[in-house]
Amino acid sequence: MSESSSRATGLAALVVRRPLAIVVVALVLGVLGYFGTRRLGIDQELRALLPDDAPSVTRLDAVTERLGNQSDLYVTIRGPSREANLALGAAIADDLEQRDDIRYVLFRRDPAFFRDNLLLYAELQDLLDLRQRVIDAIQARVRRELSMFPEDRAEGGGDDDLGLDEKALRERYGLDREPSEYFERDEGRLVVVRARPTRPNTDISFARGLSRNLKAAIDGLEPRRFHPEIEVTIDGSYAEHTAQASSLERDIISGTAFAFGVLLLVVAIYFRGLRAVPLVLVPLLVAVVTTLALGWLFYRELNLVSAFIFAVTLGLGIDFGTHILSRYRDERRRGLGQLEAIRTTIATTGVSTAGGALSTAFAFLFLVLAEFRGFSQFGVIGSLGIMIAFVAALVVLPALVLVLDRIVPWRVPPPRAREAPGARIVPRRFPWLAFGTAAICLVGGLLGAAQLPRIGFEYNLSKLGPPDRTSPEEQQRANEYRDAVGRTQSTDPTIVLTESLPQTEAVNRQLQAILDLEPEQIAELTGLAPYPDTPRKPKPEPKPAPAPKPAEDEEEDEEDVEPDDPKFVRLAELARTRGPVDPAVLEQLKEYPPERLREMDDLLSSVLSIYSFVPELQAEKLEVIRDIRKRIDNKRGSFSEADLEKLKSWERYLQVDRPVGPDDLPPWVKVQFTDMHGELGRFVACWQRGPKSEYAHAKRIHDAFDTIDTPMGPAPAVGSHFVVPEVVDAIRGDGPLVMCAVFGVLIVTALVMFRSVAHAAIVLATVGAALGWLTAVFVWMGWTLNLFNLVALPLLVGMGQDDALHIIHRYREEGSGRLAHTMRETGGAVVLTTVTTVIGFSSMLFVDHVGLRSLGWTAVVGMTFCLVASLTLVPACLRLGEWLRVRRGE
Repeated sequence: MSESSSRATGLAALVVRRPLAIVVVALVLGVLGYFGTRRLGIDQELRALLPDDAPSVTRLDAVTERLGNQSDLYVTIRGPSREANLALGAAIADDLEQRDDIRYVLFRRDPAFFRDNLLLYAELQDLLDLRQRVIDAIQARVRRELSMFPEDRAEGGGDDDLGLDEKALRERYGLDREPSEYFERDEGRLVVVRARPTRPNTDISFARGLSRNLKAAIDGLEPRRFHPEIEVTIDGSYAEHTAQASSLERDIISGTAFAFGVLLLVVAIYFRGLRAVPLVLVPLLVAVVTTLALGWLFYRELNLVSAFIFAVTLGLGIDFGTHILSRYRDERRRGLGQLEAIRTTIATTGVSTAGGALSTAFAFLFLVLAEFRGFSQFGVIGSLGIMIAFVAALVVLPALVLVLDRIVPWRVPPPRAREAPGARIVPRRFPWLAFGTAAICLVGGLLGAAQLPRIGFEYNLSKLGPPDRTSPEEQQRANEYRDAVGRTQSTDPTIVLTESLPQTEAVNRQLQAILDLEPEQIAELTGLAPYPDTPRKPKPEPKPAPAPKPAEDEEEDEEDVEPDDPKFVRLAELARTRGPVDPAVLEQLKEYPPERLREMDDLLSSVLSIYSFVPELQAEKLEVIRDIRKRIDNKRGSFSEADLEKLKSWERYLQVDRPVGPDDLPPWVKVQFTDMHGELGRFVACWQRGPKSEYAHAKRIHDAFDTIDTPMGPAPAVGSHFVVPEVVDAIRGDGPLVMCAVFGVLIVTALVMFRSVAHAAIVLATVGAALGWLTAVFVWMGWTLNLFNLVALPLLVGMGQDDALHIIHRYREEGSGRLAHTMRETGGAVVLTTVTTVIGFSSMLFVDHVGLRSLGWTAVVGMTFCLVASLTLVPACLRLGEWLRVRRGE
């Protein structure tokens, strides 16, 4: 007795002696696995696809550690009454502030601070202009009072009018730039409450719980009590992610239920009875939940790629069970007893199944070499899942057969005459049909493989999610709340991490300068023509010029005017030459490579930091403000009642006497820039234009804003979109390595198993032909490879190899002349395994998620081609081999 036969006998004896114990242990593992599977999460962020030491991941971790979650939740209130909307908004904001899962809430933004310091936010030139107007008005009044002629004192009442009422000042000097008190639009008919949750929007269970609890809290406030027509919705990325996840789950559940029902029907029809359904599926489900439980034990969360490991385990696991049960049934139909039938099955089909399982498991294990964690995590869990499914099919399935047989005996009918092995007949004539079949398969595979360079890769990851089915009305409503909170700031920013407030200020000034630069300045700094379609900030409308004075008044002014204080002459020169960008900042921008600076100019759309709320040149502005205040106080007694009345409306703005810094800003500003450690202002947020989920554009942003250089040192930048180019680059680097490793394992396994170069070549040709045909379909249908359907490729290699291994192994067992018998028995099992796997993956064909649908189509078409290649190319090559051996007289 051979060693393999001895081991098979020992394993079969164990199964026959302890079938109930084996089944009980398997069920206990299944129950434990179920509870582990329930705790397994899915990390939907792209960063989970990269190793922990990837540059973007380490920076994102640093951002998360310092700033926590960076996504906002929006509660939108719509109603005809502004007062009712604000009252309900205040009640909702108060409720949100009491929640432990909300970091902070923004609703009413008290503008008192900015009103009190209004003149500090004016331009220096505007303050100097205001000072000159005060000087001119006072001088005109003095001239009139000192005139020797009564008619002069009676005339010119308008010449010395200060014209300094608050409305005129705000209009003339653009001082209406203080933040609006509420996030609102349409005169308050739409009001938004903005909240920052503690956990990210990709945590679906958290987002669902938050939305559910918030809706309950809003319902408890009885919105209609505030106004009969009031309406409240939860908007933003939390609501969008929750809706997408729910839709995807509904699609998968409904599709899986349908596929599962068809699967049961096919298995029952093939084995001509319902008994086969639990025999195949119970070990399989135990293997699946045990694998997922191990995934939880090792990783706690799966990533976007490894999340589909259940499909691989199901697809290959049902193959193992079907082959084992089919061979056991065939042996029992030949009259063998339970022990002998199990022993024969393990010694024959078990060997070929083990070869397929081991080769596929090792192929998946080679994925660990990839830096792309989508491959490496998939490889670890996939290899474990395949081996667990194989052991379950080899041990648990026969034990379950025996347990059920004790309850309800399995009466296996004898084989029909046409299913008997028959005599060994090897025709001597040349097998033209086999030759033509092999030639067509191989030539078709080669022609398809030649089209491989024409297959593209989908670099725009936004096209792989659910299609946008937003109606025009829904889009309009979304635009309304985004306009209320700021359309730019409703998207994820790029975060620049700084080590101190001075560095934050330096980064803010650089980025703001890039926004303020004119095309001519960009061309001067870089020596390159700026991009012609770069959006530019609209130029401010020219301020109204003062009315020209009569010539005689100008002559009098020239005689009476005193030389200005040199201090204010220097300030006027500073305001004239400085422009919107500080020359010192311009020198810093010159340090960037010209091409990079041009890219930054083209991409940058908005900047926000604590220093966005701190005015510049405060010392110089305070000098001007103090001088204006002093001049007015000195001449207050000479002002008319009308002038004094005008002064009351705006004179309080002149009382500012010290600069303001980040610590002086109001709480609603500081809370947005306070990190998890209580430090204020150690980051800058900036937003870029364009589709950030598209590889080429995301890489432009990544390369342009990777690091901001400051006099205090470099400040690293990162955003969730920085992951996109690193993910795609990792796939492009690891993909060829992975596929070479998979094919290498395939060849080695076939050589070790068969010890025949010819039979190993048949296995390789079968898999290669199937993938070549799939390539042709990709080109013909205009499909592209993507993050999701790449998962199917190792599976297809495993499926194609497994089918070919089973047929060749059974043929070698039966011997020459029994090819037809081999194809009837093993070929039938191969058909069933492929059909069941195709049915399982077909559940993905009807989901809205584009990436999942592409995975489903790739798997279904590829597995069908693997089946066709196994049923045509393999027997054709075996038949040609028989003819060659007959011709050589073997």
